[in-house]
Amino acid sequence: MANRKHPASVHSRLLSYLLAPLLLLLVAGVAVDHHVIVSPIHSAFDHSLSRAALAIVARIHPTPDGQAQVALPQHPPPPLRAMAGEHFFYRVSLPDGQTIAGVPDLPLAPDSQSADGFSYTNIHYRGEPVRLASYRTNETGSPITVTVAETPLRRDRAVHRLDVAFLINDTIQMAAVLVIALIGIRIALRPLQRLSRQIAGRPPLALSQLSVEQVPSEVLPVVESLNTLLGRVRDSVLSQQHFLANAAHQLRTPLTGLKAQLEVLNRDTAGTPLQERIGLLQGGVDRLAHTANQLLTLARAEPSVHRASHFTSIELPRLIGEVIDSSLDRALAHGIDLGADSQAAQVTGVYWLLHELLINLIDNAIRHTPAGGNITLRCGIEDGRAFLEVDDNGSGIPLAERAKVRERFYRGAGSTGDGCGLGLAIVDEVARVHRAQLSIHDGRSGQGTRMRIDFPDAG
Repeated sequence: MANRKHPASVHSRLLSYLLAPLLLLLVAGVAVDHHVIVSPIHSAFDHSLSRAALAIVARIHPTPDGQAQVALPQHPPPPLRAMAGEHFFYRVSLPDGQTIAGVPDLPLAPDSQSADGFSYTNIHYRGEPVRLASYRTNETGSPITVTVAETPLRRDRAVHRLDVAFLINDTIQMAAVLVIALIGIRIALRPLQRLSRQIAGRPPLALSQLSVEQVPSEVLPVVESLNTLLGRVRDSVLSQQHFLANAAHQLRTPLTGLKAQLEVLNRDTAGTPLQERIGLLQGGVDRLAHTANQLLTLARAEPSVHRASHFTSIELPRLIGEVIDSSLDRALAHGIDLGADSQAAQVTGVYWLLHELLINLIDNAIRHTPAGGNITLRCGIEDGRAFLEVDDNGSGIPLAERAKVRERFYRGAGSTGDGCGLGLAIVDEVARVHRAQLSIHDGRSGQGTRMRIDFPDAG
């Protein structure tokens, strides 16, 4: 699992699909630019080379005996172009191959004249590549061939410079196109990012439909499929909750009748050996009835059951007052002092669920607080967040068990026999319905347990 690769994002996929064609287009563009510029450059340098040949032709004059004379030194031929590393050669020859001036071993270009009357070719001469041009004329009265050659240093350098210029220009253009494309991709993917944030920001058990507003048409089928799946899951959850609630409700009626019959039987068997067994049976039936009631409450506390319309504004001091009124008799019966320390605080929630939350916390506190102990309910505002607390000085919950006691049907080592292990599971579910957080601390007196519910910031 550690080597599992993360799936590529749509952004990276689009970028990879766009980058490869852009690189190919860049290479193709540079190749086309090179092909386009090579021919004009060679033509320009060939024209320059032909002008050098014509300049030599202009220096050829006939002698009185009818021979041709060139007013240039024969050997060594001087470079007609002052550039380091560049060489220029020329030769003036007769049809029989006799050299009148220049380099005797300079070959002639094949007799295939271009539009300007010159013949051009590329050869290797004296171990280096040269561009050769031959011009055949009889302006002096006899056929003469003027051949000139130069190393292609200048033309190669010119082609190289233009190649670099075109490469830089094309690269800048491609980079600009890529940046614009990235910006366009980022803008185009904003609806997907909004959808991702919408899904990520949903509560873990939220099964409401996803909004299809501003969803791109390409993603709309996916969102609609998710909504269909969420609807099926919600229906399944509601069906399970209804079954559990109905089962618990159906159990309560016969259990109530059974308890009534056992109470009558207990009175009738007073002072007989059966009374103790009937008392044990009554205790088992009471626990079964309590479990059925807890199951019903747990089913009704599922977050997916409640909608926004179920939430109202609740004054926490008033809620604490009503809970204490309903629990005071039981606390007094166990010899426990039940009180409140209420500060002004208001939350938005489902009233009966928060009432049930406090009832379960008080019930747990009474079970784990010995006679003579005390339980204090608190509410108020801390750091801009409303809170509820149930603080006792009972036996407390060990640190190792504080995460487990939230689990359904978990009962700690110090639990009494009349619990069913659903009280804190119900509290945790109710807290999640209100996007609140349940935390377990040591009691403020240094012993016991302090159960705290921190509600979300009202802002």
